[in-house]
Amino acid sequence: MMEKAGGIFLSFLQRNGMVAVVILAVLAVRILLRKCPKKYSYGLWGIVGVRMIFDLPIASRFSLFNLVRLVKRKSQLTKIVHHTGLPGMHAQPVTKQVTQAAAGSHVTDQATHTAAGLTAALTTSQKICALLFFVWLTGMLLFLAYGIYSYIKCRKMVQTAVLLTSAKQMAGSIRRKVKIWECDRIPSPFVLGIFRPQIYIPFRMEKKEQQYILAHESWHIRRYDPLWKMVAFVLLAVYWWNPFAWIAFFYMTRDMEMSCDEAVLAQFGNEIKQGYSASLLSFAMERHPYSFAPVAFGEGDAGRRIKNVLNFKKPHTWVAAIATLLIVIVAVSCLTNQKPSGIKTVNPTETVESTQKPVQENMVDAKTEQSIGEWAQAFCDRDAAKIMKMTTEEAQADLEKAQLLWVDGDTPSFGWSSPWPWGAFGDFFGGTGKEMNGYWLHEINPEVQTAEILYYAETSDPHVSVWIENIHYTQKNGTFQITKEEINQFADSLDAKTDGISSVDEFDTAYAQGINDSQMDYRVNGMGKMLNKNMTAAGVLTEPTEAARQLLNLSSDEKLVSVEKDSESEDQTKVGLEITFLKSGEMRYICMIQPWGKDGIWIPAEGNETKEKLFDKWHRAFYNENQL
Repeated sequence: MMEKAGGIFLSFLQRNGMVAVVILAVLAVRILLRKCPKKYSYGLWGIVGVRMIFDLPIASRFSLFNLVRLVKRKSQLTKIVHHTGLPGMHAQPVTKQVTQAAAGSHVTDQATHTAAGLTAALTTSQKICALLFFVWLTGMLLFLAYGIYSYIKCRKMVQTAVLLTSAKQMAGSIRRKVKIWECDRIPSPFVLGIFRPQIYIPFRMEKKEQQYILAHESWHIRRYDPLWKMVAFVLLAVYWWNPFAWIAFFYMTRDMEMSCDEAVLAQFGNEIKQGYSASLLSFAMERHPYSFAPVAFGEGDAGRRIKNVLNFKKPHTWVAAIATLLIVIVAVSCLTNQKPSGIKTVNPTETVESTQKPVQENMVDAKTEQSIGEWAQAFCDRDAAKIMKMTTEEAQADLEKAQLLWVDGDTPSFGWSSPWPWGAFGDFFGGTGKEMNGYWLHEINPEVQTAEILYYAETSDPHVSVWIENIHYTQKNGTFQITKEEINQFADSLDAKTDGISSVDEFDTAYAQGINDSQMDYRVNGMGKMLNKNMTAAGVLTEPTEAARQLLNLSSDEKLVSVEKDSESEDQTKVGLEITFLKSGEMRYICMIQPWGKDGIWIPAEGNETKEKLFDKWHRAFYNENQL
């Protein structure tokens, strides 16, 4: 219960961030439209409402959230400076426990108490998130209760109302028949009702004044403002935690009233400005006590409204066209989602037939793909001569800065002794014989000439860590060259420059091709049996959550990543784990198996899928071991 409540609250906070970005964008555009009729500003708030309710599955290069993604990506992928001091030295990208066990050294108590410490940390964080969830839920229920209370109070206030008319003519802009009532218990006119709205006015209003006010209220009804205000109020109840939601509600209701004022002026002409302003002023000191409620419209904020009425001018056609275009642009940018960085990315939930399968089939020309593959293979092979030939001076400087490339006179050298991606994955450890490259072409974008390559680096433990290389390239006169190079790695050790995978974006990138039949599959990469022999004796990797954190290179910081057991097979040889990235509240699910007996190590078998799909596959595989 607490876990679910905490997860919902974290997801809610993430959505609040997206909503806040949209509101800020609308406020900025609203400033640009300050001299335009308020109907355009009023229309902008509809975009905010749609974003609050829906997450439309539409990606666009014009999406506002592409900018957010760029910032997020920069913050999440910390650049690795492979500081060595001497050529051939390196930072070991493996966990402290695994390294120590392989070397035969004493394993610290940290590995033994990992699960206990994790549980304690999670209990505290989950309690806090659960508490905040119930605070949020309580606030939302109080809001809704106030809405119901205000409706009941307004109904009681108008119990003594007398029907004035139900004719359309009295409310000239209404397309349907509406009842108009007079009441001696209300201080100012208002509309009451959602689906059958009715107009209530005080007794003894002057005929001319009555005409203006009825026209104003009728425009509310014609445009279905009672319904839109109710929706806005409910959304405010849901997002009451967000201060930007309050700002949006305030300006939305103001724009709603002012746009109705302008509609009245357009209906009767500018000659009624003085009289209409006087009517607004007469009710300024008698504001309706429940005008904040979703069921009624009072005549509030008279000062700003009068100023807007007096300054109102019918806009030129070109102004209206520009304002409409601007609203369309805002709608496209705010209602669409960020576009993937590449043209096409392999769906991680799909089975990958070959780890060397191109990531953009039929979208990247064969020559470009071949050239990038040659670069990746030269990287794996430490082919210094080919590296020099395929790079510009700028890229060579990048490699030297990262201490990957050393040039001593005319003799370049490249790479470290270990760890390093293997050209024929698994041969060194006597694997299954299945050829696997030490790299995988994750993304290729020929439009901007960039590519993202995943490398799977082996260490002597044995263990697999993930490197991510981003390159920029050019193709001139049939010559392919790397112009810019940046490499990042996900590792979790005292010597590593990053502290493991700590976000969903990092996880999805590192394991974009899944686990089964990939370089991360310890049953086929040749490392599993040796790893089981070394680690079992030391008591390491014999607990599924610990094994998942280490073998998947997850951050050891329990405030960033939690790993919990979610389900277990009948024979207790398969366990479903829930990985929660606590900054965003997003989750991924992984299946861990124990292929070398109940006393052996746990290894990842399938992951980066939805919980439902993963566990469906897992339960089916229970009856057919060959599928897992």
